Amino acid sequence: MLEVNLITIIITALIALAAGAFGGLALHKVMRARTIRHAREEADEVLDEAKEAVELRALEEQERIQEIEMELWTKVEPEMLKVEGRIEDLQEVAAEKKSKADSIAHEEKKKLQEREADVKKQEQALKTQEASLTRIKEAQKSLNQDLVQRLTTKLNTSAEEFKTQLKNQMEEDSKKRAARFIQESEEDVKEHAETRAKKILSLVIDRFARPYCAERGIGAVNFPDNHVRKLFCDPAGNNIKAVQDSCGCDIIVEDGMDMVGVAGFDPVRRELTRRTLERIFKEKKNINPDFIRKIAENQKKELFKNIKHDGDALAKELKLEGLNAEVRQMMGSLRYRYSFTQNQYFHCGEVGWLAGLMAAEIGVDIKKARRVGMLHDIGKSMDHSIEGGHAVIGADFIAARGEAADVVHAVKAHHFDEQPSSDHAFLVIAADAVSGARPGARRSTIESYNQKVSELQDIARSFPGVTDCFVLSGGRECRVMVNGRKVNDEQSLELSKKIAARVEEECNYPGQIKVVVVRETIVTEQTRKELA
Repeated sequence: MLEVNLITIIITALIALAAGAFGGLALHKVMRARTIRHAREEADEVLDEAKEAVELRALEEQERIQEIEMELWTKVEPEMLKVEGRIEDLQEVAAEKKSKADSIAHEEKKKLQEREADVKKQEQALKTQEASLTRIKEAQKSLNQDLVQRLTTKLNTSAEEFKTQLKNQMEEDSKKRAARFIQESEEDVKEHAETRAKKILSLVIDRFARPYCAERGIGAVNFPDNHVRKLFCDPAGNNIKAVQDSCGCDIIVEDGMDMVGVAGFDPVRRELTRRTLERIFKEKKNINPDFIRKIAENQKKELFKNIKHDGDALAKELKLEGLNAEVRQMMGSLRYRYSFTQNQYFHCGEVGWLAGLMAAEIGVDIKKARRVGMLHDIGKSMDHSIEGGHAVIGADFIAARGEAADVVHAVKAHHFDEQPSSDHAFLVIAADAVSGARPGARRSTIESYNQKVSELQDIARSFPGVTDCFVLSGGRECRVMVNGRKVNDEQSLELSKKIAARVEEECNYPGQIKVVVVRETIVTEQTRKELA
C-alpha cells in the first residue's frame, strides 16, 4: 500500500514538472513572436523613410543633371554649329573635286579615244607599207633571178657553181685579211712587247719593298766551354748516338775543334739537331741519353709549332684564304730549305708578291697570281722518298689537297715540265726569275762564276765556224763571234739554237742566258795613186 502511494506521488511530481516545462516553452514562444512583430514594424518604418529619402535624392540628382545638361549644351552648341558649317564646306569641296575629276576623266577618255584612232591610222599605214615592201621584195627577187640568169648565161655556168665560186673567193679574201691582221699584230707585239715587259718589270721592282733576306743555314754548333765538351763527348759515345737517333742527323766531333758538325740531307732534321744541341749545351750538368731524348722530343714539338706558325704567317702576309692545313705546314718547312743559298721560304713570299704586282699591271687575277707564286716551289719541302722534279711533285701535292686546276698547272709549268698555257703560269716564271736574279738573292763565289764562264765558252767554241766567245752581263749573255765566210745568215740562226739547247742541257744555272751570234764580214782593198 505504501509502495503504491510512493509511485503515485512520483508520477504526480513528474506530471507537474512536465506541465511547468511546457508552460515555460509556450511563454517563450509568445515573447519571441511579439519581438519579431515589433522588429518588422520598425523595419517597415525604416524602409519607408529610406524610400522617401531615395526619392528625394533622385529628384535632386535629376534636377542637377538637367542643370549640367543645360550648361554643356550652352558650351557645345557653338562648336556644333561650327562643325556643321565645316561639314557643309567639306561637302562643297568634295562636290567641286568630284566635278573636276569627272571633267578630267572625260578629257582623258577623249584623249584615249583620239590615241586609239591614231593607232588605228598608224596600223593601217603600216599595213600599207608592208604590202608595198612585199611588192618591192618580190620585184627585187625577180630582178635577182633575172640577174643570176643573165650572169650564168654569160659565164656559161650554173647558179650553184657560181655561188660556190663566189663563196670560195670570199673565204680566200677573209683568210688573206686575217693573215695580214695576224702578221701586223705579231709585228706590233715584237716591236712593243719587250719594251712593255721591261716597263712592267721596272715598275714592279720599284714597288717591291720587301727586305732582302741574308740568312744562311747553320751546319755547326759551338761548345760553350771544355767542361760541356767533356760531358757531351762521353767515352762510350752514348750521348752522340742518342742525338743521332733522336734527330736523324750525323754528329761530327773532331779532336781539337770547339764545335759540333751537323750533317744530313733533310733541312728540318738539321734544324732540329741544331736546336737540340744548343739546348743541351745550356745544361752543364747531368747530360745523359735520357735527358737528350727528352730535350729532342720537346724541341721537335716546338719546331713543328714554329713551322705551322711560319706557314700561317706567309699565307696571312699574302692575304690568301682557303689553303689546306698540310699545304701551310709544308710552306712553313721551307723556312729551313735553301736553293743556291737562297732561303726558299722568303723566296716563295717574294715570288708571290712579284707575281701579284705584275698581275695588277696586266689586268689578271691578283690573288690567284699571289697564290701560284707562293706555291710554285712547295715541292722543294719534300724529301727524297717522293720521286720526281720539285715542280711536278709540288703540283701533285696541292692538286690532292683541293687546289684549282689552273693553279696546279702554273706550279707544274714554272720550269717547263709541261708547256705553260695560262697568264699565271708565265707570270710565275717571270717572278721566279726576278726573285732569283736580284742582287744579293743568291751567293756565288768567284770560282763558281769562273767555272760558269768557262763552260759557256767551251760549249760555244766547240761548234765549227766560231772564232771567239764573250760572256757578258754577269753571265746572262753569251756573245758568239763566227767567221762570215764559213757561216751564212741561215746557219747563224741554226747555230744560236744549237748553242742554246746545249747550254740548257749541260749547264746548271738560275734564270735565263741569251745567246747572240755575231756574223761579221770584213772586206779590204788598197788604193794606189802616184803624185804628178
